[in-house]
Amino acid sequence: MSGMKAKNVGILSAILGSICCVGPLLLIAVGLGAGAAVISRYHWLFIAAAIVALAFAWTRYFREKANCACEPETMQGRWSGTVTLLIATVIVLGFGGLNVTRDVFASAPAPVQARSELTNRLNRVVIPVEGMTCATCEVGVRYALKSVNGVESARVNAATKTATVDYDPTKTNPEKLVTAINSTGYRATLPHEASLTTSKTVRRGPNEERNIGPERISLFKISLQCPAAPHIGCGTASKPILLQLEQEPSVAEAWLNRPGTQIAIVWKPEADAAARRNVAAKLTDDAKEMDGEQRNESLHGFLSGKGWYRGTDVDRLSEEEAGIIAARLIRRVETKTPLPKGKAQEFQHDLAESWSKCVTSGKHVASNAGEQPTCRFEDIGEDIARKYLNQEQLKFWKEAVERGVRPLPNES
Repeated sequence: MSGMKAKNVGILSAILGSICCVGPLLLIAVGLGAGAAVISRYHWLFIAAAIVALAFAWTRYFREKANCACEPETMQGRWSGTVTLLIATVIVLGFGGLNVTRDVFASAPAPVQARSELTNRLNRVVIPVEGMTCATCEVGVRYALKSVNGVESARVNAATKTATVDYDPTKTNPEKLVTAINSTGYRATLPHEASLTTSKTVRRGPNEERNIGPERISLFKISLQCPAAPHIGCGTASKPILLQLEQEPSVAEAWLNRPGTQIAIVWKPEADAAARRNVAAKLTDDAKEMDGEQRNESLHGFLSGKGWYRGTDVDRLSEEEAGIIAARLIRRVETKTPLPKGKAQEFQHDLAESWSKCVTSGKHVASNAGEQPTCRFEDIGEDIARKYLNQEQLKFWKEAVERGVRPLPNES
């Protein structure tokens, strides 16, 4: 019996040692990507627990061996325990070594560019991905990317925490690729320049294109983040502000930075101080003009032309927000009921696409005071959910929606 205990502890160590890599792959396969990311985040705890369990198993084994009379009838059981512990040792050291080597010998990621144009009319983008720890994590992310229409190839590297994707820009864009990766539970973000790939206007530095001097640029602190995705600017809130600013006679251009924390106004040459003050007064109540070193730092970022959106370009932020909301709500459903991976991905794609089309069309805004918006997430989500969920699953969907689209304390 004591020999069986040592063998069982060895089996437990093998399970702990392998779960950090095999576990995420299995969870992604059944559509529980959020759980996969949690395991990956704490993978070293599983490895440490496996090593402790393995050491305990061998200690127990040698104690049993020392106390054993090694009678012939006990040898078969002893041999079985030895083989089990040897196999467990190989598994624990193998998976532990895999994690160590990927971290120690991690190669530097390729330089990230706004868009690399390939000779076969494909674009290439390098996307940062957090949460991956080993090769099986790469498999799940690669599968999600390859499922996106327009992706020609995807190379995922857990060591450098990047996904390098070659895609057809007429069929997809970096925002959709990020959404696909996030559906696996790992956290992908657009590279600093990737948000520029869909906007010819923003891609070039505004001062370089029109030779605008810094004296014609004013920068304002503002709070226009997405409630559902606080790390990016809100396209639906900022779009009318930017468009209205450019209707002012003294304003040449109005821009929002990607985090939604700053607005840049490029003044026309004839705009005087009074005209500038008049326009600034029409911004939101929390807007505050930047000056000093803070302005100089932000001005440098603006003049680089990277990560700024003008006018309708903020629709790209709305599309990204829609993908984040869709992934979040589906993850909530999956905590209550498993969904086949293919169905979950199609559900998420349809939900994000329908919502982004609605909000970028302006239908989310009521035309008159007191009217309800014609584009409501609850209505769109329920119609699409009925295509993919049964009656029991629809209950979980309604519960997920009732909790709101904003991230809860335990959500990303």
